[in-house]
Amino acid sequence: MPQEDSPFRPSTRVLIAIGLVILVTAPLWYIRDRLTLANFSLIYLLLTFIIAVWLGTLPSLIAAFLSFFCFNFFLIKPYYTLAVQDPRELLDLFIYLVVAIITGQLTAYARLQAGDAHRRANEQNILYELSSTFNRLNDREGIYQGLRQAITTNLPVVDCTILPVSQKFPPDGAQTTMYLLISLREQVYGSLRVTFTMPPTESQRHFLMACAVQAAMALQRIELAENVQRTQAIEEADRLKTTLLHAVSHDLRTPITIIKTAASNLQSLRSQLSLTEKEEMTQVIMQEADHLDRLVGNLLDMSRLQAGALALHEDWTAVSEIAGDVAALAYQRHQTARIHLDFPDDLPLVRCDYGLMLQALGNITNNVLRYEPAESQVEIRGSFDEQEVRLTIVNHGPAIPPEDKERIMEPFYHGPEGRVGLGLAISKGIVEAHHGRIWVEDTPGGGATFVITLPRPHAAGETYVDLDCG
Repeated sequence: MPQEDSPFRPSTRVLIAIGLVILVTAPLWYIRDRLTLANFSLIYLLLTFIIAVWLGTLPSLIAAFLSFFCFNFFLIKPYYTLAVQDPRELLDLFIYLVVAIITGQLTAYARLQAGDAHRRANEQNILYELSSTFNRLNDREGIYQGLRQAITTNLPVVDCTILPVSQKFPPDGAQTTMYLLISLREQVYGSLRVTFTMPPTESQRHFLMACAVQAAMALQRIELAENVQRTQAIEEADRLKTTLLHAVSHDLRTPITIIKTAASNLQSLRSQLSLTEKEEMTQVIMQEADHLDRLVGNLLDMSRLQAGALALHEDWTAVSEIAGDVAALAYQRHQTARIHLDFPDDLPLVRCDYGLMLQALGNITNNVLRYEPAESQVEIRGSFDEQEVRLTIVNHGPAIPPEDKERIMEPFYHGPEGRVGLGLAISKGIVEAHHGRIWVEDTPGGGATFVITLPRPHAAGETYVDLDCG
């Protein structure tokens, strides 16, 4: 049977029902000579109906029998005795008792059904909100905290604990503690211990089990997402391993072969070689060693990017300073000014990792310098709007075919001019790690223009600070 929902304890409800019968009988006793037997019956039926609606089944039964007694004892002649003078009045009394009992029971049952329907609807709303909350969470501790909050808020409990062991425990002797597995099918995620203020009702047990099932479904979703991520990580690792092996078989072998050949010639032919030839071979060994060092460094950087292990040390930075350092390094390498800088004075600062952005811009610049005509310079321009700061690297050499503009940033992409390598792929990974974008456009008049954008922090909700060093 559904549990009765009332703010009063059972004993209190019984006392209220008795008090109401006495309270109604008193004025009826005072005016008993003015009313008829039918009047008394209807008044007591109405009272039984009200008690059934308000207080439930047991109080309505007690009210029916007590009103039957008061009816007979105080209101029907002879007074103050259970004897009845007119046999027809005895029949009326018994009919009243039966009608009062039936009326009270039907009313109480309807009340219970309505209360049960309201309770189920309320539980459904709570479970829907709980499910919506779980769907927004992506960590186990958040699921456990949401489960505890839902239970302590909607059930009369004094303690709710998520146990670290996946074991079902028997309830204690007082029957106020429930142990429930948080499980789905064969998978067990833990145990739930809930201590109620009093022994839980059947509906409270069902609600508790529904909450545990919702939590188990959310935990299973997180577990499946983690499995997908692990699978993707394994696939990325396999792809990276393939790329590394590909690089080892092609790009690493070339400088190693040159270094080994030059060193072998120095060792076996040192007496036959002139000083100039020895210096040339030594220079070749140093150049190829530097090439090998850069290649290994790029491979390590690429592995960190693809594994998601790249740590950013962000600080307020002027991108014009990064571009200036890139231009200075290019001047040292080529012993001539190959880069022209064009930055407005009011270009805002951005938050980025200076070293990584220097590497990203340097990789792009080194690539475009290989195709820049000797009589012109690569241009690095700065601009900005309300949302982002833009770096534009303009090359005046050959144009990049449309189908290759995206693919040239893939590791070891083979283009029409040969292998691109890892530099552009690393630059793309670094820029995207800063929540920026990078793409290639055509340079008017011929050439390729690389565009890098970095978000302005204040556009994402952070406070932007203008640094006045004057």
